[in-house]
Amino acid sequence: MGLTLIRENLFLEINAILSGENINRANFYLFYEYFASFSIEKLSLLKWILSIAFIAIMITTSYVALHFWYEKKQYNKITGWFYSVVIVVLLLLVVVTKVTGVFDDAYVLLRKMIGFLQSPLPLFILFSIYFYLSKSVDIRKFNK
Repeated sequence: MGLTLIRENLFLEINAILSGENINRANFYLFYEYFASFSIEKLSLLKWILSIAFIAIMITTSYVALHFWYEKKQYNKITGWFYSVVIVVLLLLVVVTKVTGVFDDAYVLLRKMIGFLQSPLPLFILFSIYFYLSKSVDIRKFNK
């Protein structure tokens, strides 16, 4: 959770500078002065790099947490497929919207998907599903 707070704060600081706001909505100002010295191009590139980094961190955190909590290789595969499918769909949407010229119209949806991947929400969803699966009764045991 602390990681998502830091992530949100960093992006609020960067977005405030990119939009030319003198006052931003960040909870604390860790890097505002440092980021303010960057060019717009460097800040835009930094946003992409940070987005990819936070997605990778959250995927790794989710995978490791679920692996150690449940210790089932089947769940590891499901977690990998889950993230792979979401990322592939996201990338396909980016390519299709760029090619068709509707990227700006679809930006909100794409941004929500990226935000989803950068949040602990997939971890919570997968944890809940695996918890349910591990506690549910296998009906096949009673058919013998």
